[in-house]
Amino acid sequence: MTKQQIKDILMSMRTNQNEAIVNNLLGKIDMMDEISIQEIVQKFGNNENNIRKFLENKISDKIHFSQSDEKFPINDMFTYGISGNCIHLHLPGDLHDLLNEKGFSKTIGIVNLQLLDAIDKIHSLKNNGFYRFKNQTSIYMISPILIGRELKFLESMDFKTHLYSKRDLKNDAFTETNLEAKLATHIFGREFNVGTALIDLDTISSKQWQDKKKQKVKEFADKGITLDETAKTK
Repeated sequence: MTKQQIKDILMSMRTNQNEAIVNNLLGKIDMMDEISIQEIVQKFGNNENNIRKFLENKISDKIHFSQSDEKFPINDMFTYGISGNCIHLHLPGDLHDLLNEKGFSKTIGIVNLQLLDAIDKIHSLKNNGFYRFKNQTSIYMISPILIGRELKFLESMDFKTHLYSKRDLKNDAFTETNLEAKLATHIFGREFNVGTALIDLDTISSKQWQDKKKQKVKEFADKGITLDETAKTK
């Protein structure tokens, strides 16, 4: 089966509702070399029905993700979405201007301080009965930005973290049996190391955690990193 035949199958599935997703998948297929195409074909036994089912699952997964990923601003940097009983915090997508002006270390400090501010706002809204947070029990993040120093900061704030390597995410057998890894590939593809972090809202509500947060904020302030830093870059 050729690349064009696979594209023809995909195009036959296109509807008004999934057009953008199908076009995106067509673009990805166009960028694949013939060796990669044939590896996929052989994986599904060079069988049109198997390949069609695989493509249908791809479209369905992406539709499900896009429908559950509506984003709302929570502060100057972060947005959030709701998925099940989790509040998904989304890190800022473009930090280039901030990096150019502040440098790497200070930029990471600003992002981490903004994260604590976002958590504060979530905590306050949850306690005041905000309708979107009524049934939510945890805060979750997933991003290629969450590696190295960033994960260490989150671990210091009692987040449970995990790092998926590019090698893991390129392994179909691994991603098919690991839902979080599969989510990472759907969002970011297979060319990045991806970190995840999770914390219960009950943990954030504890006096111990709140005291720890206040200490971190003081440490940032001692380094000249305050919430005003983001506003100054706008």
